Amino acid sequence: MRQTTTFARLLSAALMATAASASFAADPAPAAAPAPADQVAQAGDAALTSQAQAVLQQDKDLQALPLTVSSTAAGVVVVKGAAPSAEMAQRAIKLVQAVPGVKEVRNEIKVG
Repeated sequence: MRQTTTFARLLSAALMATAASASFAADPAPAAAPAPADQVAQAGDAALTSQAQAVLQQDKDLQALPLTVSSTAAGVVVVKGAAPSAEMAQRAIKLVQAVPGVKEVRNEIKVG
């Protein structure tokens, strides 16, 4: 009779363990929700803005100018600030246009 009781306890424990693991398997952890498209676009625009600003900072003549870079939409970059000449302003715009991913550059640089 002792063997029967021990066997019954082991069988009961095995059944409970199986039921518990089946319940966990049936209810997987929720997957991370995908980021909304506008958040993905904002992250891409932020990276694009950083790259464009870095390109201007690498140019020894442009790095001293008060130029700022921002983006308004996917691939559209706005360059604002001041430049002493039209040539310097155009140089800044051309460098930003060459950044991969830039589709359009809006020139808001004041010359003079």
